[in-house]
Order: sequence, then C-alpha cells, then structure tokens
Amino acid sequence: MSTKRRIMVRQRNFYNDSLRLEALTHKSYHYENPSTGPHNERLEFLGDSIVSFVVANYLYGRFPHFKEGQLTLLRANLVCKKKLAQFALQLGLDTDIRLGVGALRDGGRASEKVLEDAFEAYIGAVFLDSGSSMSEVQKFMEPLLAPAVDELTRSSPHSTSVLKQKLFQQDNNIQLQMLIADQILNSDLQDPINKLQTWSQRRGMGIPVYKPYDEHNAVFSVGVIINGKCYGRGQARNKKDAKKEAAINALKQVTATGQNNDFNPFKNELHSPNINSKHKHNLSMGSKRILINPTSASNGLR
Repeated sequence: MSTKRRIMVRQRNFYNDSLRLEALTHKSYHYENPSTGPHNERLEFLGDSIVSFVVANYLYGRFPHFKEGQLTLLRANLVCKKKLAQFALQLGLDTDIRLGVGALRDGGRASEKVLEDAFEAYIGAVFLDSGSSMSEVQKFMEPLLAPAVDELTRSSPHSTSVLKQKLFQQDNNIQLQMLIADQILNSDLQDPINKLQTWSQRRGMGIPVYKPYDEHNAVFSVGVIINGKCYGRGQARNKKDAKKEAAINALKQVTATGQNNDFNPFKNELHSPNINSKHKHNLSMGSKRILINPTSASNGLR
C-alpha cells in the first residue's frame, strides 16, 4: 500500500501507555516476545464496533437531511479496509506497529489488513483510555473523518467517481437507490459474510455455517455450508479472511448459476403507484447491474 500523500494527524497522548502498546502489538510480535504483554486482537474487536458507531453518529449529525440509504453508502465507504488503513497511515501507526520478524519480512507495515486492525485496536484503546467516552473518541476521529467525507461528497462535473456524481441527485430518488444497491450488492463495500447470510435467510435456508476442511495446513481453509450444501471455500492466513473468501466465492457461485435473480431491493418501488412507467422500465433494464429479474415488475416478486 502506498504511503504517498500521507496527511499526518496527531496521535493521542495516552494516560495509560500500556493501552497504546497493546493496540500497536501485532500477534506475530507477541508470539515471538510473549513477555511484552498482550497483542491487539481484543482491542481490535472493541474498536471495530466503536469505529462503526462513531462514523454513523458523525454522519447523522453532519447530514441531517440525508436519507438512510445515503448515510449507509457513505458509512460503507468510510469503514472499508482501504479507508481504515489510510487513517492508520495518517496517524503514522505504520511506523509504530510492533511486528514479528516474519511479518516484517512479508511487508506487514504496508499491509492494509495489518493497518486496518491496528487502527481499530488504536480506537479501542482511545475509548478505554478516555474512560469509555464516545464523545472523546469522536473528537479524536473528526480530523480524520471530516476531510474523508469532504472528498467523498465533493461534487465535480469532471469527477469520474460514481459516488460523487450520484450521491446528491435528490431529484431522481430511483437512480440514487439503484446506485446504492449497485454499490452494496456488487462491490466489496459490504461484508460478503453478511451479504451471503442475507441471501440465505431470505430463502429460508438458515444461517451459513463455516467449517474447516484442512486443519493440518499452514493456512486456514474453510467451507461455507448452507442447507447441507457447500457453496464455496476460502483459504487465508487467518479465520476471518478465510471466511470472507469463502463467502465471496459462494456469492459468485449463486450469481453465476442464477440463484440470486430474485434478490430485488426495489420490490416496493416497482409496485408503487407513485413511480411512472419510465422509471419502472429503467429499473428492470438495470437488472444486469443490480441482479433484478426483468420480469419481476409484471409478474410480482416472491
């Protein structure tokens, strides 16, 4: 990951410096130096939820006239792996992360995954160090969030970003909803694990189960089982990424085999008397992009 154009934001002066050290200690370092204290996975778990809440709260306050879909789209762009890794770089965490010899050799300081985890752990540490104060965490994160939101929402006639071009088209709500569905259904902004679970539960097939299928390998290998059938497999260096890879492969399979065609986020809009025939036609014509069955508008949806 490139570190060019890094905008430095001041790190927090911790009252409890052990929290800062824990947040910046990768498990590879801990395993090689067990006497140095815990690694950052517990703080990462805490920080993940806090980051999501703070971003949602910030957007809710900054954009009082935005609808839920617009806020969701913005939040997805702000909490994705790439953006959180950029926040870590802006704080200069990449130079402070304690990594094991192997992780350093593999370029761990430039790894988006390592940087994302470190940032989430750091925010978890800020939360605990501030006496569990969400307002303190938001105050700390705002210098990171404000310019990031400005960049996402800055409207420009020459912009090549679909998000920038479409986000504020209030006069055509259907097109905005098509954009949101396209971003959520067909990109990596939404966690594929949650997306696959939504697909499965909407069909009455229960919650996907992830089972290891090669426990003797150096990497984690899992398969995702839905209704007794394996829909996809994934391999990675940790369970979380292996599950994500399995979910992505499962989604590719159900899409390729046409099993995803009845997943229509615009069911209500298609049958609404307030939408003219042209907009209904545009929705169905966009089916290839957002996986809507073109016959749904006339035949009804399950």
